[in-house]
Amino acid sequence: MQKSTALVEAQFDQKVSMALCMAVDKISLTEETNEFKSRCSTASDGKKSCCSEELSTFIQRDDVKGLVASSLNYYDIDMPYEMGVAECNGSVQKTEKIPYSCSLTPVTDTESHQLAVNFPNKKEYVFEEMGVMLGSSVLILLLIAILVIYGNYYLIKQQRISERNKEFFNHMAHEFKTPLTNIGLASSMLNKKIDSPLVDIIAKENQQLNEQVNRVLTMASIESGQYVISNDRIDLTKTVKDVVNNLSILIEDKKALIKIIDNSDGMMVLGDSFHLSNAIKNIVDNSLKYSEDIPEISITIDKLKDKAKIRIEDNGIGISEKNQKLLFEKFYRCTEGDTYSTKGFGLGLSYVKKIMELHKGSISVKSVLNQGTQFELHLPNAPHYA
Repeated sequence: MQKSTALVEAQFDQKVSMALCMAVDKISLTEETNEFKSRCSTASDGKKSCCSEELSTFIQRDDVKGLVASSLNYYDIDMPYEMGVAECNGSVQKTEKIPYSCSLTPVTDTESHQLAVNFPNKKEYVFEEMGVMLGSSVLILLLIAILVIYGNYYLIKQQRISERNKEFFNHMAHEFKTPLTNIGLASSMLNKKIDSPLVDIIAKENQQLNEQVNRVLTMASIESGQYVISNDRIDLTKTVKDVVNNLSILIEDKKALIKIIDNSDGMMVLGDSFHLSNAIKNIVDNSLKYSEDIPEISITIDKLKDKAKIRIEDNGIGISEKNQKLLFEKFYRCTEGDTYSTKGFGLGLSYVKKIMELHKGSISVKSVLNQGTQFELHLPNAPHYA
């Protein structure tokens, strides 16, 4: 709008300047001008000078005013104006401001006076010229305001629904805890009295569901900012070996080959041993589950200058580029392979990323479809424990 206003004003100024110069040329061609020139005095140096009062009287004649008005009308300038004569030294007659002027040299044969015009209602003219633009701009601003208000209302509404959903899932998970605990105790007691594979299945499935519920509760606690990780001294090599030992049953069942390469030089980091172990376990567990052939997993622990790096590589089904972008989103499950036959809520890698962020670390993934996946976990080093 500012640029448009400046453009309209520049066009108006140009038209007024051309109209004034046209008017001066027309005035210089009249017989009255020749009579006026003869009344101007000639100085000793041969230069003429005209009295300002006489010149002002001459300019205010009806026929001269008519010539100025016709010149302005020629350029479509039809608005009230004030007209007078201004001396080049800056003193002004008839007008207090000289926004528009043109030299009266063709009329007086001198360069001492200018024809000056002022438009008191110039702003109204500019607004009138910009009427359509102003109206459309106001409509656009109103439309944007309505869209912003509606968008905010919709976002607030969605946020409330999201909060209700979170509360529902959290309450549901808490409600599941009691019956799961009771089922676990009952299956444990039954296992002592009855040696049956059905009891083992109940215990195994109960443990599986219990882990999922605990994961949901942990994620809710982390997102609400209520969970604070501990700051323990952790041996990464021992932690990785413990994770592999805890997964020994699944490893044997899959006939997997797991290789641990330790380049840590006994390095220690600070963090929460329980959740860091769970994070590593989630990745290794996925490598075991999402493999069509015999799983081959390599876990490398490196000591870098200012951080520790754990690299976990597998020969699994891989992850497409599209899925890699959403891999760490909550409840998202990849579409590669028969993923839905594998149990889970899609919280595993989201949980891992949250745990790494709480440890002020990071996680990255590289994968090629049908060739395997590589995860890298980076954790800040603890110099005084290294």
